[in-house]
Amino acid sequence: MSTELASEDRFLTGASRTSARRAILPALMAFVLTVTAVVVGVQAFGSAPATVADPKLVADPVPPAAAGEDLGDGTRLAPYEVVGGVKVFRLRAAPINWEVSPGNVRQAFAYNGVVPGPVIRIYEGDTVRFILQNDLPEATALHWHGMDLPNEQDGVPNLTQPEIAPGQSYTYEWKAISTGTHWYHSHMHGDQEGRGLYGSLEVVPRLGDIASDRDYRLIVGDGALGFVFNGKSFPATAPLRARVGERVRIRLIGSGPEMIHPIHLHGGYFEVVAQDGRRLPSPQQMDTVLVGVGQTYDLIWTPTRVGKWMIHCHIFSHAETHTGMAGLVSIFNVDPPTIGLPLPLPIGG
Repeated sequence: MSTELASEDRFLTGASRTSARRAILPALMAFVLTVTAVVVGVQAFGSAPATVADPKLVADPVPPAAAGEDLGDGTRLAPYEVVGGVKVFRLRAAPINWEVSPGNVRQAFAYNGVVPGPVIRIYEGDTVRFILQNDLPEATALHWHGMDLPNEQDGVPNLTQPEIAPGQSYTYEWKAISTGTHWYHSHMHGDQEGRGLYGSLEVVPRLGDIASDRDYRLIVGDGALGFVFNGKSFPATAPLRARVGERVRIRLIGSGPEMIHPIHLHGGYFEVVAQDGRRLPSPQQMDTVLVGVGQTYDLIWTPTRVGKWMIHCHIFSHAETHTGMAGLVSIFNVDPPTIGLPLPLPIGG
């Protein structure tokens, strides 16, 4: 943001103008220092991320390696190959230019060229192998958040493994035990997560998965990319589709790296059926759930009316501006049911 200071000395001439300028200079310097301090304070204590998009950046195209199945919410399913009974996934961490919203391109870090990284969906009991290639300008590591696995596979640099230096690769291998909605992310420092090094990790149980007609995930971010759902700020967030009467599963994941977000859904209530991958013994009905950094929630929503129903963070500065909705906002486009629902019974005789 630029500030222009208009001069009011055009009515002064000669020595009087010089004298006035000398008198004004100390006050002007004090004013500039005061404004600078206020701006720094607002950035330090305010809710909006301080990173500003570089207008000269141009978004990188999504590479073919990232072109897995589109899941309808702006995320893609990670491809894999089976080698000797092991599911093998390949992830490449690298810097990219990422368009957060129309014309707003920021410097991101990404797995396989997309933010968030590809959705890793595996089954309970699968043995999985992940080969991570580090093409970042700095060291990294990869943590499997919520997984029950051997300690040496946990992905904490300088504790359970060495740092993965730029240009190096590292292999993780473990058996999927912890079912439900989890996530994977860099564990080097929070700025890497804030720039996009995270993704959904979904372990499907062999029996008793949460029944739904639609399955969406919304990963909440608030770092160097700004306030984003699945790497995008409204109006660039993917529109979500549903029909009246369907059971819609919404997987909320708090990637942070810094803030807590009350996520609110318009159009009635939802049921919280799982937290951190664990089924709740008694689902909780609500319309707003507080998502902290590292937490996951599974919601079931059954829309009852057609229309455009918004899901958003209810901290207003994270989702609204003076010109309309922005940031942590997505829209459910709810259509009529495919078959007629029974009409309510008439009242009286």
